[in-house]
Amino acid sequence: MLTRRDFLRLAPAPFLLRPALALAAEGFERIDSHFHIHRDAPAVFDSLKASGWSGLDLCVCPVAGDEPFDLEAKLDATSKGSRASGGRVAWASTIDARGFESKDFTDRAIARVLRTFDDGAIGVKIWKNIGMSIRGKAGAYLLPDDPALLPIYEAIQKAGRTLVAHLAEPDGAWLPLDEKNPEFPYYSKNPQWHMLGKGTPPKEDILKARDRILATFPKLRVVGCHLGSDEDHLDRLAHRLDTFPNFAVDTAARTRYFARGDRGAVIAFLTKYQDRILYATDYSLRQTDPAAGARALLADHDRDIAFYAGEAEMDYEGRPTRGLGLPDAILRKLFRENARRWLPGIGV
Repeated sequence: MLTRRDFLRLAPAPFLLRPALALAAEGFERIDSHFHIHRDAPAVFDSLKASGWSGLDLCVCPVAGDEPFDLEAKLDATSKGSRASGGRVAWASTIDARGFESKDFTDRAIARVLRTFDDGAIGVKIWKNIGMSIRGKAGAYLLPDDPALLPIYEAIQKAGRTLVAHLAEPDGAWLPLDEKNPEFPYYSKNPQWHMLGKGTPPKEDILKARDRILATFPKLRVVGCHLGSDEDHLDRLAHRLDTFPNFAVDTAARTRYFARGDRGAVIAFLTKYQDRILYATDYSLRQTDPAAGARALLADHDRDIAFYAGEAEMDYEGRPTRGLGLPDAILRKLFRENARRWLPGIGV
C-alpha cells in the first residue's frame, strides 16, 4: 500500500528521505500525463525509468495562418520517440485545423487521425489556436464545436481514444497586460496569446463550445488541459465536472494556482474530484543537452510530489506556500490511477 512516506522518498531536500529510484523498485510507478518531447531522448527516458515515471507526449499544430508547418514530421518523430522509450512514453496525435472550410478537410483529418491510431497514438490533442487564432475566409474565428470538427470527435469516440483539449487560456489572457496580471510573465513574452482588444471570442464562449462537445458526445473521454482553463475559478470547474461525467482535467503548468490559492479550498476540491484530476507538468524538452532536460523534469516531479504529499512550508515558483498533505488514496489516483482510466494505454 502506498504511503505518504513513499511519496516523500521522492521529494527534494528538505523532504528527501532516500533516492528517487526507491519507489520504482517498490512497484508504484507514477504518470505525468502531459509533456512534450517529440524525439528519441535516451537520457530523459532513462531518467523516467530510474525515478519511476512514465507519461504522455502530446503533439500540437501551433500555426494559424499560411506559415509552413510539417505536422507529418512531428507526428513521425513523436511516434518514434514513444517506441524508443520502450513503452515508458505514450503519445497523442493532433490535427491541423487550418483549411477547415475546405470540402475534403474533415475526411482528410479523420484519415490522418486513424493512421496515428494505427501507429500507436492513444489520443488526439486539440489546441488553443482553435478559438483563439484560426479564422475562416470571412474572418470568423473557428470554435471547437464547428460542424467541420464534429465528425473528428465522433471518430475519436468510436475508436475508444481520448480527446485531450487545451482550449482557451487563463483569465490573464483577457486582462490588461500589466504587473497586476497573474500571467504577466508569460504574455509579456508571448503577446500573440494576449487577447485583450483583439476581437477574439470571449473566453467563456470558447469553453461553452467545448462544453457542447461534451454534451454531444457523452461517451467521448475528454481531458481538459491546464485545469480545463478554469484555473482561476475552481467553483466553475466544479460545476463543469458535475455536469459532464465524461470530462476530467490535468494539472499541467497549473499546480502553481493550487500553491497560491486557499489551501483548505484546494484540498476540498481535490478531495471531492479525486477521480477527475490527472497530474501533469507541461514540461517541454527544449535543452540541447538532453541530460540537463532530464534533470529539469525530475526536479519538477520532485517539487510537485513535495507539494501534494508533504505538509511543510516550501517555495513554489518564488512564492511561499505549504504542502497539501493529501491522503495516500488521493495521491495514488492523482499520480497514476486517473491517468490509466482516462488515457487507456498510458503507463508501464
